[in-house]
Amino acid sequence: MRNLVTAMTERDRCERWFVRRGLPHLIDDYTATDDIFTRMAPFLAGVVFLEFFLAFGDRWTGWSQAVAFLGGIAALVGGVVLVNRIRGRRSFQLPDDIGVWELALYVVLPIVPTVIGSQGSAVDNAVSVVAFNLVLLAVGYVVTSWALIPMMRWSFGQVRRQVTDVANLAMKSLPTLLIFSAFIFINAEMWQVANDFTLPLFGMVMLLLVGIGGIFIFVSVRRLTVDLARFSAWGDVRPRCANTPVEEIIPADDEPAPDTPPLVRRAEWNVNLLLFVAQGIQVLLVSLVITTFYVVFGLLTVREETLLQWTTVGELTYERDWAVDIAIFGTDLIFTRQLLLVALFIGMFSGLNFAVQVITDDTYREEFIADMTAEVRDALAVRAVYHRRLVATT
Repeated sequence: MRNLVTAMTERDRCERWFVRRGLPHLIDDYTATDDIFTRMAPFLAGVVFLEFFLAFGDRWTGWSQAVAFLGGIAALVGGVVLVNRIRGRRSFQLPDDIGVWELALYVVLPIVPTVIGSQGSAVDNAVSVVAFNLVLLAVGYVVTSWALIPMMRWSFGQVRRQVTDVANLAMKSLPTLLIFSAFIFINAEMWQVANDFTLPLFGMVMLLLVGIGGIFIFVSVRRLTVDLARFSAWGDVRPRCANTPVEEIIPADDEPAPDTPPLVRRAEWNVNLLLFVAQGIQVLLVSLVITTFYVVFGLLTVREETLLQWTTVGELTYERDWAVDIAIFGTDLIFTRQLLLVALFIGMFSGLNFAVQVITDDTYREEFIADMTAEVRDALAVRAVYHRRLVATT
């Protein structure tokens, strides 16, 4: 039987593994004081030190500035020692959990050098520092709580892997999308609309399409989460835990089947967010491919005379803003704002259509979501072992 120290070490390794994969809420008893703020501690300490360093302006020079800076550092060290003693720790012990006292130290302590080195209203400067630190604390909490940086790192890894499969993606999905979108591209009214669009309004339309697509993607990933977390036997779990922190402690096949607790709401949202990002990348790839195709297609097929016919209304003609002339093989090609807006609109609309197809078509769902969900199911298999072998013993 493994001893408690070994189990605690294995549990720490497994929990760090969850964080690196952007799934920190799979950790059992995940709390702000023990898990979130402790991971934020180096960032918060860096912010405080930087504010101490930058707080002293031109009010002092030479030795007087050095003395003031060292006095501020002494106040920082004294504050750390005081909080440690209040919390019952050794004077210079690193905190194993961060609570109200440590957060108050982070927010309030930088006021000292700010007030000392202030050349304006000390009160206004102190309030600004506190407000700035509170904003940083809130942003850092969200980023750390949901492991957004590791999640984005994982997402970029997905992009690299999916770019290699973009040809397969194109062969299966783009023909239908191109047939659908070609009628929009050669429609004169579409070019007139693009000619009349201001960039802020066009941006709002793009946001609307992205929002609708996001809703469809969210609906599709919500269907997957519950099924991904279910395992009927340890034989199903074992191959998914290869090269993970729990591969040596997987229960034998004859042990009772996994009875992992259901995902709590935050853990479910965490898995949903990861799946949302992964599927969003696929939709983005489709949109970028369609957009690029129509930019190139438009350069080769839409002459300036055609563009004038499509965008002329009475005495008004299109303005040659953003126009770039490109000479190739003795022919003048023209890249215009209207071409870019039409291509972007068709690309985004095609991405929305693809998102809907993934949800409603079983073939699309199996083809394009299988790879995306495999890694998430691996993490949930690790969670099953984590609960059986590590949570129960620590």
